[in-house]
Amino acid sequence: YFFLGSGPNINQASKYGLVNVAAFLAQSMKETIKYNACDENNWDLVDGKYYAISNACGQLGQSYQDYHCPPDEKHMECPVDRNMEITAVTHATWYGAPGPLYCGPKKNPEDFTGFWDYMYECNNPWATPPETCDVYPNQKAGRYDNTVKIANVAGRTDVEGCCWWGR
Repeated sequence: YFFLGSGPNINQASKYGLVNVAAFLAQSMKETIKYNACDENNWDLVDGKYYAISNACGQLGQSYQDYHCPPDEKHMECPVDRNMEITAVTHATWYGAPGPLYCGPKKNPEDFTGFWDYMYECNNPWATPPETCDVYPNQKAGRYDNTVKIANVAGRTDVEGCCWWGR
């Protein structure tokens, strides 16, 4: 739902709608066109060394699923769906760049997510068995590592109900 303005004060509502369009176009220029990214990239480095997989739930200490519309705009708010599963289409492309953000429900209460290991050399055809980088096209290094629990800045260690990046 994209709000273009309505209500009893049409002059004010029209301005509100135009600001929404301007903000949308500005964000499109900044992210989509400049970086060829439609989805949010995993870019928040935790403790100077981890790209937490739970960054899908929020970066820089944010919790995307906890954002709410003001009461008069509540009708535009989407409910959190804890069973939703989705993987982003776009991602950063630098050497070792984190794979696409993803979300999904926990299979059991103890489930957790780890981090993107950007130092992992996945392009090793001489290993037994041979290893290739297969998370995304033209990947040169890196992998998802869910062997240890790593929290994002806000403390999340899972991606349940976190299909809200970039909104």
